[in-house]
This record gives sequence, C-alpha cells and structure tokens, in this order.
Amino acid sequence: MDGAPGAGSAISAHRAGERPEAYEAAAAAGADYVEIDVRRTGDGELIAHHDEHVRDLPIGQTSYRDLCAAAGRVIPRLRDVLTAIAGHAKAHIDIKEGGSERATVALATELLDPGDVVVTSRLAGSIAAVKRDFAEVRAALSLGRGWYRPGIVADFFPFDRIRACGADWVALNHRLARLGVLDRCARHGLPAMIWTVNADVLIRRFLTDPRVAVLITDRPQFALSVRDGA
Repeated sequence: MDGAPGAGSAISAHRAGERPEAYEAAAAAGADYVEIDVRRTGDGELIAHHDEHVRDLPIGQTSYRDLCAAAGRVIPRLRDVLTAIAGHAKAHIDIKEGGSERATVALATELLDPGDVVVTSRLAGSIAAVKRDFAEVRAALSLGRGWYRPGIVADFFPFDRIRACGADWVALNHRLARLGVLDRCARHGLPAMIWTVNADVLIRRFLTDPRVAVLITDRPQFALSVRDGA
C-alpha cells in the first residue's frame, strides 16, 4: 500500500507506544506507517512524545535527562524510533511545534528513504518549512479541533492555507471529513489522511473510500484485518 487514493487506504498506527520496541511491534504487525509525535527538549534532543509536558515539566525548557527522570522511564529519542521501524514501515512524523523541522526531517531522510516519510502538522509554517527544504517529502496540513475553539470555521475552507504552505496532502479529523471537507478536498485533487479513526463502522467506511490515502487509528491490527479481509 503506497497511500495513493484508489489503491486502498494505507494504515498509520497512531501513538504506538512509549518505547522504541513498541513502535517496532506496530510496524512488524503490518501497519504501513507508524505515527511519531516529535518535540525537542531544552537541550536539543528530538524525542517521540505527544504532550508538551512530562509530569508538569515543559519539554522545551527541560533537559532530556530530567524529563526521563520525571517520567520514570527512558523517553524514546526520534533516532531510536526511526531506527526501530526502518525496513518495516514508513514514518508518519507529526511535528508538534515549530523550529525543529529541518533537523527532524533531515534525520528521517537519513534513516529512511524520503518516499517512506510523510510529515503532518497543524502549523502551516512547519509544512512550508518542510516543503522548502525537502521538496521530495510528502507533507500534509492537519485540520480539525474542538467545535468551540477559535479557527474551526476556517478548517471548513482551508484551501488558501493549503496552497500557501505547499502541502501535498491534507490530514482531516474524521468528524470534519464527514461534514463535507473530505469531498471538497477530493474536488481540489488533495489526497487525505483521516485521524483518529477507532470505531468499527468508521474504520470500515474510510478504508473503502477511494478519497482516503491514509487511515490513522489506535487500532491498526483491526484495521489491517478489515482491509486485508482476515
């Protein structure tokens, strides 16, 4: 599965785990992509971590050593996770904050083929930076937020932002996708990644939708069994 619409949706394992071996296991289970949330510590380490804090310590202002001590475990470095999945799955890198785009994607393309990397971010500036420095790497602007949060209306009509940042794809929250945005993206020729899809009925629905390039889920094994008819 290459993630091309019409070829059957590729599957990205969302937030695979807290250790490199957990990401490797997700890849070994057959997921086409493994999602890696990337942040940079106060002393410059690129790590795989979703939230901006570890036990109330701000990641961007705290050393890697102190973050690991606070977590009570070794927080996986981006290099370790990429090494673990190399040769098994593609990397779906979600950039959580600006400023580390070049270092992040340079490392990813050092360890994996550029065609095996897709970058997502809510930050249009981060997508623009990736496309400026790594034109061969696919990048998707991520859309969708709580209905009462500022900016939600703009997510229904994102095409000026998508064109301005140079995104190749769009990453849509599944609720937004079901309210007509997926259809509008398809009419604009934009392949879509859909996140985060966990309900049985929605996994089945999006996996058979030719407009969907990648389905992002916490249940990659179930999604694989549906897609592959196991």
